[in-house]
Amino acid sequence: MYNIPDFLIIGAGKSGTTSLDNYLKQHPDIFMSSRKEPDFFSYDKIDLKTLDKDALAHYENAVTDIKTYSDLFQEASEHQLKGETSNTYLVIEGTAENIYSYHPQMKLIAILRQPTQRLFSRYLHLARESELPSKNFEEVLDKSSIWWIRNDLVKEGFYYKNLKRYFDVFPHQNIRVYLQEDLKNHPVKTLNSIYEFLSLKKLDAINDTIEYNKSGFIKNKFYDRTIGHNSIIKKVIKKVIPSTFYKSLKENKWLKQNINKLQEKNLERPELSKALYQKITDDIYKDDIISLSKLIKRDLNSWL
Repeated sequence: MYNIPDFLIIGAGKSGTTSLDNYLKQHPDIFMSSRKEPDFFSYDKIDLKTLDKDALAHYENAVTDIKTYSDLFQEASEHQLKGETSNTYLVIEGTAENIYSYHPQMKLIAILRQPTQRLFSRYLHLARESELPSKNFEEVLDKSSIWWIRNDLVKEGFYYKNLKRYFDVFPHQNIRVYLQEDLKNHPVKTLNSIYEFLSLKKLDAINDTIEYNKSGFIKNKFYDRTIGHNSIIKKVIKKVIPSTFYKSLKENKWLKQNINKLQEKNLERPELSKALYQKITDDIYKDDIISLSKLIKRDLNSWL
């Protein structure tokens, strides 16, 4: 008998999914997979011929067999609900149907960010990782560019199109959609809404002092190699110490908070011009935002 999670955070990327994943871990009745983004349901039955080289590289890092996926939840206590976060679930076609085939009553949580902001944040994230698709962000307006080919770039921001697949497959009461501003401005209220959705007790407070997964251009590359997200020191420690001890270090709130502060100081975050923001919103995402507003029954005029 395999372990299948009780709920999934299905994206969108750069919208607060890392923060939400970490906040949910604070609830005693929730077990979140220690591996974020296993992507199992996206790639379980996918035709590899449909994947471009970037997607294929992502597939090779994913969990693609049910036994390995099931093992991610083996440490969960009997009373705990099991969950995981994978942003690919939102955008890869066929994923909703695949999830349904495994668990027709799966609870699904999406958190969304104004799509132009999300896209620019993704650009800054890829800059941090030295993986920019192109140096000029304005190329997102070129529909023949890589920005329109890869799933994690322009396509991920078509939230109506992406979420409609889930609303067509699952009972609507099994889907909850939140906005990044909900989590940012009202974290306890938002978390308690999710706990209620999962039929769990509410909590009076959460530790939201850590800002997760900040992005930007690296100022000092040597400094980044020592304390950055993919630092040499981090890789060495992971290899030489027992996995259980490494996990406890990784989850230490004080250590996380201070390392994140050091990493953030080494990031430069350029501003997106208001004119370009508006052009991307109007030319690419406006119609989808209007349709999304009707689908989730929320006023999204501020996004326009």
